[in-house]
Amino acid sequence: MKAVRFHEFGGLDVLRVDEVEDPSPGPGEVVVRIRASALNHLDVDVREGVSRFPVELPHTLGIELAGDVEQVGADVAGWSPGDRVNPFIMDPCGACRYCRTGRENLCLSPGFVSFTTGGAYAERVTVKARNLIRIPDNVSYEDAAALQVAFATSWHMLFTRGGLKAGETVLINSVGSGIGSAAVQLAKSAGAYVIGNASSAEKLERAAELGLDVGINHAEEDVVARVMEITDGRGVDLVYEHVGGELFQKGLDSLAKDGRLVICGGHSGEVVPFDIIPFFRAQRSVIGSFVYTRDEVEKCFELAAHGRIRPLVDRTFPLVEAREAMATMERRQHFGKIVLVP
Repeated sequence: MKAVRFHEFGGLDVLRVDEVEDPSPGPGEVVVRIRASALNHLDVDVREGVSRFPVELPHTLGIELAGDVEQVGADVAGWSPGDRVNPFIMDPCGACRYCRTGRENLCLSPGFVSFTTGGAYAERVTVKARNLIRIPDNVSYEDAAALQVAFATSWHMLFTRGGLKAGETVLINSVGSGIGSAAVQLAKSAGAYVIGNASSAEKLERAAELGLDVGINHAEEDVVARVMEITDGRGVDLVYEHVGGELFQKGLDSLAKDGRLVICGGHSGEVVPFDIIPFFRAQRSVIGSFVYTRDEVEKCFELAAHGRIRPLVDRTFPLVEAREAMATMERRQHFGKIVLVP
C-alpha cells in the first residue's frame, strides 16, 4: 500500500510516498481502509521534530481518519467488514485513575494514532477495535475525517474546561482554522455571544455565516481595543485560545474580571511572557485543555447527524499530493480543514 512518510525531520521536501506492506490485524484489532484523512497543524510539528511527542523514523503522519473496517482480528466483537468508522485518536489504557474517572484524555500511558499505530496519511491502518467510533450514515467520510479533532477539541475547551454558559461572551482566536470554525458553531449553538478574530476579511465573512456575531481583523485592528469597544469596556467571559504568541497576551488582556482563558495550542509561539500583576488583580484564570474524551466525539457526531453542526472541508487532495496539501495548510489560506483522499 501507499503511505506518506518522512525518514528525517525537516520541511516539506522530506515527505515521500512510499510503498509499504499492507497491515494485518492482531487480536482485538481491525484493519481500516482509509477513505479520508484530515490534516492538523500537529502534523507540521511532528514533521519538523518539534512536537514533543516521541517519533520513530520512518514515520507515517496523520492522526485523524475515516474509513471502512476491512479485516477483523481475533477476539473482536461488534464490528464487521464494511462498517464505517472514525477511530478515536487516543488509545487510553482504561486502567489508570484518569481513565477510571472518565478522563481518558489524561491517561498516564496512552497511545495515539500515528505515534503508536500506523498514520492516517496512508491507504490502510491497524487500530484497536475498542477505539472505533461508528460514523452516522448521513455523514460523509470527508466530513467524518474533519470532525473529530475540530469539534471534540472545541467541545472540551468551551464546555468541559471553559464552562461556557448561555448569555456569556466568548472571544475565539483564529476563526478560520479547523478548531476555530468549529468553536464558532458550538459556542453559538450554546447561546453565547461570539466575537472572533482572523487575518482577513474573507475569513471573518465566512465565520459570520456560521454564527460569528462580531469579527476582528487582527492583521489590521487592535484586538484588545476592539473587544473593549464591543463589550463597553467590560471584556469577555471566556477566551478560546489555540494560537500562542502575541495572541495569548491579547487574549488575557481581553478578559473581563474573573474571566477565563482556555488554551490547547501555541503554533505561533509556545513560550510566552505575560504580565502577572493585572492577571491576578482581575482574578483571571488560564485553563489548559488537552485532547478530549470519546464521549465528546460521539456527542459531536450526533450533532452532525442531526444537521446541528457542519464540518468544514476547505479542499481535498489525493494522498500522493500530501506535500502540496501540507503546503496549503502552512500558508494559512484555507478555511476549515484540508483532507486527503486516498
